[in-house]
Amino acid sequence: MEKLVSSKQLSTDPNQTTFQKYEKVCQIAANSGFDLKKQNKDHFQFVQIPKKYDLLLLILLVLFSFYTRFWRLSEPDEVIFDEVHFGKFVSWYLKGEYFFDIHPPFSKLIMSLIAKFCSFVPTFDFTNISDKYPAEIDYLCLRKQTAFVSALLPPLSYLLLRTFSISVPSSLLVAIMFIFENIILVESRIIVTDAFLFLFILLTIIFNLQLAKYRPFTFQWVLFMFLTAVALGCSVSTKLTALGTYAAVGISQIIQLYTNYRRNVYQKTTFLKWSNIGSPFVFFLLDLLTRGIVFLGSTILIFCISYYFHFNLLVFNGSGDDFMSYEFKLSVRHLNSNQVFKNDLFELGYFQKLWELNSKMHSSNMGISTPHHYSSKWYEWPLHQGTPVK
Repeated sequence: MEKLVSSKQLSTDPNQTTFQKYEKVCQIAANSGFDLKKQNKDHFQFVQIPKKYDLLLLILLVLFSFYTRFWRLSEPDEVIFDEVHFGKFVSWYLKGEYFFDIHPPFSKLIMSLIAKFCSFVPTFDFTNISDKYPAEIDYLCLRKQTAFVSALLPPLSYLLLRTFSISVPSSLLVAIMFIFENIILVESRIIVTDAFLFLFILLTIIFNLQLAKYRPFTFQWVLFMFLTAVALGCSVSTKLTALGTYAAVGISQIIQLYTNYRRNVYQKTTFLKWSNIGSPFVFFLLDLLTRGIVFLGSTILIFCISYYFHFNLLVFNGSGDDFMSYEFKLSVRHLNSNQVFKNDLFELGYFQKLWELNSKMHSSNMGISTPHHYSSKWYEWPLHQGTPVK
């Protein structure tokens, strides 16, 4: 089309409707021997289908997604893979025993809160993989959380693509991949936080793409910026691997700012009609500042709030004490379950505790040097080399 239609030919009366402009482009293309209307018709037969069919497909995806996650969820009735860790974390939160983990606490806190409402009894130790769950332990309370959150991923992926006019076959393909992809399916049926991470990342992408559709300083723009920032903060506060998503969203914001400025979007903002702030460049800087404050501020706030609850829930000595300094232990907990011992001389402030804990998390993560017998290189995955996990 770029070769067939010049910018001079496309210049139209600004009072023309979108349909009139489209008709003119089609006429120009037809004069050059290109049937644009037919091409669009062939394409949109897979895109513009009645909403009732979209709704029907969405319902079917929800049913298949929930079925694959909850089918025989109780089997096996023994500790599987990382349930040996995350089951312990939930139990320790409920018992108030301090533990150490290399990931932020946000999703673990959510799982513990729901377990509390479900009256989960933290008497099982989750000591070894393959340990059989006692009959009185409601381990399904924990597995159902992961299964439910993961079941939302396929329909959300379909909605995302359909919102942006991706064809039905392509949207269905992506949703089906979410439903039946082996690793995602396995992780959605055991007690881990990966499903929470995937959900928050997917919501971040959805909200960020919606944000790009709206003019700065409108209500919709503010709403979707807030939702994007909150979803992004939740993902980073679940696992620090989501910092890659943070970088992607940051690049997206730069592109949005550049695009808005090049298209003179700030010249058209309603603020300029009544405000004396200045030129469109001033609004560009204000937009930049607003995005920076909202995205960084939301992430820091959610991150800090999750650690506030983390410190206040884990008030008794536990397995993580050996990782922390003497001053840290005096600042956040009882030294034993029957005695309160605090010394103002050694007590650390909240941000000192936050800094020490995250420093320990980073050094512990970076200090892992012992290879795992199931580990493999990234380039071995597509070729199914290395040692497979049964």
